[in-house]
Amino acid sequence: MTHRPRALRIALALVVAWWPALLPAQDAIAPAWSRITYISGTTIYLEVGSKDGLTERSTLDVVRGGAVVARLRVTALSSSRAACEVLPPPAELAVGDSVRFVAEKTAPAAAVGAASATSRAVSTAEARRRRGSPLRGRVGLRYLVVAPDAGAPGGLTQPAYDLRLDGERLGGTGFGISADVRAQRTQYATAGASASPSANSTRVYQAALAWYAGTSGLRFAAGRQLAGALSSVGLFDGLSGDYDRLHWGTGVFAGTQPDVASFGLSGRVREYGLYGQWHTRAAASQSAALTLGGVGSYVGSAIDREYAFARFTSNGPRLSVYATQELDFNRGWKRSVEQAATTPTATFASIQFTPTHAVALFGGFDNRRSVRLYRDYLDPEIAFDDAFREGTWGGITFAAPRYARLSIDRRDSRGGAGGTAGSTTVTGSVSGLTRARLGLRARATTFAGTQSSGTLMSGAVDVDPWGFLRLEANGGARTTTPLGAAATRLTWWGVDADIGIGRSLYLMLSTYREQDAGRGSLQTYASISWRF
Repeated sequence: MTHRPRALRIALALVVAWWPALLPAQDAIAPAWSRITYISGTTIYLEVGSKDGLTERSTLDVVRGGAVVARLRVTALSSSRAACEVLPPPAELAVGDSVRFVAEKTAPAAAVGAASATSRAVSTAEARRRRGSPLRGRVGLRYLVVAPDAGAPGGLTQPAYDLRLDGERLGGTGFGISADVRAQRTQYATAGASASPSANSTRVYQAALAWYAGTSGLRFAAGRQLAGALSSVGLFDGLSGDYDRLHWGTGVFAGTQPDVASFGLSGRVREYGLYGQWHTRAAASQSAALTLGGVGSYVGSAIDREYAFARFTSNGPRLSVYATQELDFNRGWKRSVEQAATTPTATFASIQFTPTHAVALFGGFDNRRSVRLYRDYLDPEIAFDDAFREGTWGGITFAAPRYARLSIDRRDSRGGAGGTAGSTTVTGSVSGLTRARLGLRARATTFAGTQSSGTLMSGAVDVDPWGFLRLEANGGARTTTPLGAAATRLTWWGVDADIGIGRSLYLMLSTYREQDAGRGSLQTYASISWRF
């Protein structure tokens, strides 16, 4: 554990160097908070909208454990709801994650009447546009090339496409649809082979038909869908019903789990569940929700898993809390294995307290089991964090509104892929510098455990000079010394370009190189999406 004093000295030096920038500004706008209420494919839904100060293309931070784990950009907006996309690099997000944003300044009192009239006119125009085009979605083409170093195996080319559709009350009826389909063809490079092997894959993440009973809050859906309030269930094929009112809601579902390998239909594992929820009004200054429910899954006549769960979320300008607990009921074969009637499982809790806009304290506990992840992107930094995910953590964040942020945290991990270990992480970022909106991010982590010890360093720089072009360069290095073995070093770097043309066309170009133990590969990725 000799790394701790050095890491602490580095952290204290950074605090002293940055402290003048962290003093409160007189014209600072305190950040507002919301939470992720629903995830559909790659679209993230929030319970705040234009009346809360958001505009289309507004950017927001997803905060977990006091650290920014992802950035969102608003793609569609109503007065009290927002649909967002995840800006690169992608990240694993969950319903209940805290979202922080800076609202536009409130208009002077004399302008409120005019602003209200303008808002009504915009809402009317938006409603007319939506009636004329009830479907919203995107069509995308993507191409990936992986080129290993000379003499190394593993090269491939992968063209792909994706289709996303969302629509409610189509043609003036109560019916709506949701679809998320991705298909790809992978061509593997094999040295000396007359014909390179290939594989085709089509995965359906959503394909559901819904019916909305007027404005009563009643909704039924059939097909492949996401269990929004039952986040531990994820995707299922079947039927669901939800009833949502001003302060409470309830719902049920019945279906089967998709095949793990192919994502095709499978009747092997059947699932049933129900939930009840109490929640505050949407966009309240301190929003909160409590969800209770139960789920049972079965393989033929055998019990797969039966459990109850409770989830509590609360988000406000000062305090943010997310907590979930699952309780397994053991019957039949599980009772003889567990030697208990019930087993507490999947405990997770995080809390953040922000006494001022310049300081935030955070902490948490995580012992959730490994689950299937809806993720298309993995880099060494994400893999490292996943390996040491389970355990407890705490820390402090210093922030200067709009510009600088410094975070220090200590994590004690156990039970995960990385084994028992302790780590200290210092992260810092500055954003919105110069007219080009220059941003800088850096991270330093030291860790030591029963299996290995080492360091991880990463950083990134990005610019967004005109609002439609964003360029980023990022990279890092991880040094690991396994117990009783020599140290290994993994390095990576990448360059990304995101280009938005008008309100519909989006292009992305990316190149990424990773090198480990003298071998490496270069990945090049390009995509074009049309939104409607």
